[in-house]
Amino acid sequence: MASMQSVLAVNQLTKKRNKEPIIRSVSFSIERGTVFGLIGENGAGKTTTLGMICGLIIPTSGSIHIEGIPVQSRRKDALRHVGALVEEPHFYKYLTGMEHLLYGSSLYGKDTNERLDEVLSLLKMRSFIHKKVGHYSLGMKKRLAIAQCLLHRPSLLILDEPTNGLDPGAMIEFREIIQSITTNFELSVLISSHHLKEIEPICDQFGLLQDGELTLLEGKSNRSADSVVFVVEANELDKALALLQQQTFIFEPKLYHQDKITFKMDRIHYSSLLVLLSQVGVRSIKEKSFDLEEAYMEVTGMVERGGS
Repeated sequence: MASMQSVLAVNQLTKKRNKEPIIRSVSFSIERGTVFGLIGENGAGKTTTLGMICGLIIPTSGSIHIEGIPVQSRRKDALRHVGALVEEPHFYKYLTGMEHLLYGSSLYGKDTNERLDEVLSLLKMRSFIHKKVGHYSLGMKKRLAIAQCLLHRPSLLILDEPTNGLDPGAMIEFREIIQSITTNFELSVLISSHHLKEIEPICDQFGLLQDGELTLLEGKSNRSADSVVFVVEANELDKALALLQQQTFIFEPKLYHQDKITFKMDRIHYSSLLVLLSQVGVRSIKEKSFDLEEAYMEVTGMVERGGS
């Protein structure tokens, strides 16, 4: 179950087409001010899942709550809290970026000048906002689309494959924008992507969609300052693994890349670990940072298949 602080709570979400499930009992939640990365291959169901969250596709079963409001029964109220970009942005080439934003602001029926000024500053758009969109690069167009999504002060921003087509410079700018808006606007972000390395630095948690099923992956928000993953190299690997499996302060010990062992442990037990491993000729002990690509390969079975 999701906590009371969740901006988005998805519970047992299922979608069937021709009686065949394409999304199977998907559940996850997003806390305020955090970024959730929905990853998976093309055709895994990412866009379908986002479509259901945005109220564009009717789920077969399950529930979606945005700021505690059920999307299925109170769609309009729930979506007031959402800014979404689920397709490539399309603009009028002969209008300026500012003209697009002013028109968007007028649709909300209230004074948004102060908000518009905040968004332009945060997204660093002042240098090109008065130019016609026909002269914009793809990165500029995506910034304009995100700006439109932020005008009504949403608490949840949904972006479907936002990094497609971006050059390295625009990719760096995109990551900076996401980090800025979550910090300054206390905004939660849901990003779908199949480009793992591009979104790994900005996401707090990840969900891997595979054949319509979601596996939650450990991200930077899931690790405490004390509990970390260690990698050990030892002369007597089998004996070292057996020793680690017997300890109550060691969690999830397993072989790693055939010649190492990984496990979770609180740092306060480090001295006990050194004494224990002195029995097996340890060659190295290192802390292991989270690696999204490696976690993806492990869940999908690519490690066992040799990456094929």
